[in-house]
Amino acid sequence: MSGSGSTTGAGSTTGAGGTTGAGGTTGAGGAGSTTGGSGGSALPADPTAAGLFPVQRLTSREYLNTARDLLNDTTLGPGDVPNEADDTSNNAFPFRQPTPIATSDASNLQGAAESLAANLSSKVSTILPASCASPASTAEAGCATQFISTFAPKIYRRPLSAAEVTDLTALYQTGRTTLALTFQGAIDFMLEAMLQSPGFLYHWEIDPGPAIKDGSVVQLGNYQIANRLSYFLWGSMPDSTLFAAAAAGQLTTAAQIQVQATRMLADPKAKDTLADFFDDLMDVNTLPTRPKDPNYYPMFNETLAGDMETEFRNFGVSVVTGSGLFSDLFSSTQSSVTQALSAVYGIKGVTGTTPQATVLDSTQRGGMLTLAGFLTITGQTNGSDPVRRGHQVLTRLMCGQLPDPPATVPPIPDPTKGVSTRQRFITHDQNSCTLGCHNVMDPIGFGYEHYDGIGQFRSIDPDSNTAIDSSGSITLDGSADTFPDALALNKLLLNSPQIQSCFATQWVRYAANRWDTPADAASIAAATSAFQAANLNIRNLIVAVATSRTFRYRSPDTGEVLQ
Repeated sequence: MSGSGSTTGAGSTTGAGGTTGAGGTTGAGGAGSTTGGSGGSALPADPTAAGLFPVQRLTSREYLNTARDLLNDTTLGPGDVPNEADDTSNNAFPFRQPTPIATSDASNLQGAAESLAANLSSKVSTILPASCASPASTAEAGCATQFISTFAPKIYRRPLSAAEVTDLTALYQTGRTTLALTFQGAIDFMLEAMLQSPGFLYHWEIDPGPAIKDGSVVQLGNYQIANRLSYFLWGSMPDSTLFAAAAAGQLTTAAQIQVQATRMLADPKAKDTLADFFDDLMDVNTLPTRPKDPNYYPMFNETLAGDMETEFRNFGVSVVTGSGLFSDLFSSTQSSVTQALSAVYGIKGVTGTTPQATVLDSTQRGGMLTLAGFLTITGQTNGSDPVRRGHQVLTRLMCGQLPDPPATVPPIPDPTKGVSTRQRFITHDQNSCTLGCHNVMDPIGFGYEHYDGIGQFRSIDPDSNTAIDSSGSITLDGSADTFPDALALNKLLLNSPQIQSCFATQWVRYAANRWDTPADAASIAAATSAFQAANLNIRNLIVAVATSRTFRYRSPDTGEVLQ
């Protein structure tokens, strides 16, 4: 990304009307990145380094949240703007990333802009003085200038350059004269253009003035920090307090950013971000698209899937905003369930569709990995799945990387009477082409064999009619450990420095919305240390990420000319 006072060779523009092209570079590592829990580079991490800050489009969530906070408009839904594809393939990036804009996406964005502008036309007095709602012809130019000077900076989330002001003024004049629009029509025309411009659609909140160099990296400007903070913690544009801090130059030090991050994390708007992080991290957001075989699970439907996702999201939020303790992610039995979901847990007395606070059976449950949402998304359509469950723990919580599977892998045998799920997978794992990966994943996934394909607890394997064997093994922090069941495995996970480091790594990835690189290693290490020093309080970790070097600085991109 181009920073303050810089240009790039590829050069998307930030002017008022531009197009919504495919966007900037990603140049930020890839699936092979192993910084964090899985070891990272063998070279000492450079404490002065910082990763790239790629140009990225607003995600669908960010777009809708920004429309809400900018225009007080909640009429659009996920289907009205380009959505991100959910990638659950091997070593997939955990969080949603916007894709390049296709023709259909551009049409959606145009339609969204037109709809938002039309909705605003009846509320222009909320943006401009009441006298500008139907200004006299002699006052129109002044009202248009006032709109550009007061509202356009909110759309671009930064001060406008003189050239942008000139371009917007000319655009207004084109609407009034060439197109013969009314004053209100010209304002709508200008608003539609701004809502389709790279300045709105992309994270390109460049500060005025020259780039601030610090060795080989560039310090992000105050408006860039304001926006990076806001979209990290709220998934939306900065509020008036952040804008004021940016205007006053009060987002330049780690201490200043810490004050704002702490304030924002305590705001109710942060709850959605917390929920999104856990939802995306464990792929629970894909639940509505994962059907189950009705012959095995007749109770499973879209409503139950939605209840499971809601429970999982609420669980993560309640841990972070409550105790804040990392250990509770893997051990808490406090949850909230609907009547439909209570049947999965075998809880009686819950009625209705509103989640009700409950305590899960501590002999069967403890933490997010024993919630129905996680167990369902990692279960097969007709049973449990040690591979998927082990894979999620390995890649999402241990930050492990697996080689791509060979072209031909024998399918896992279908459920067979007299053969337990565990035995079917063990037999499958003896194939020479599966040994390398499955011998790592499956022993972890076996720990969750007490849970069927939708997370119901069971003691007897339904196919073999024998007692469930949920024992397994895992290698953490360089040592191999065995465990008897999921609850014991969860204790190993929460006490592992490797898991703690990976958790910090995932928060850095989420904040930057890219893979980590060696340039981020020192920042991840510092955030991990702060996390551990705070008795593994997740709120402290999030603030540490927001004040990290890689959050406040960036590496210049290839071909970038700093001015």
